[in-house]
Amino acid sequence: MMTPRTQDEYLDLVDQAIFEIEDVLMCAQDEGDPEDSEFSDILPVYERLSTELKKLHADVLQGKEIVGQGKDLPFMPLVMQWKDRIPAYELLVALNHSHKTGFPG
Repeated sequence: MMTPRTQDEYLDLVDQAIFEIEDVLMCAQDEGDPEDSEFSDILPVYERLSTELKKLHADVLQGKEIVGQGKDLPFMPLVMQWKDRIPAYELLVALNHSHKTGFPG
């Protein structure tokens, strides 16, 4: 599991998650055949994750979001619901773990 030790490393992990979800979004938008809708049938899930991750990044930078408060990220129920369909699932779980527990001392 990826464990960031600083806020900068945490933001790098958020950036990586944004990149992964944006990549899935591009794949979903390119799927034209309804028979081959591995990603496009849950496009709203990926769009929400993208929005939430970008908000998280901005909030951490602005000091609005404090890491290590013992709370799950707000989008984790969505991630858990669709875990079998989110290619970046492990990354999002690692991000949530760090968000909950903070940085190792």
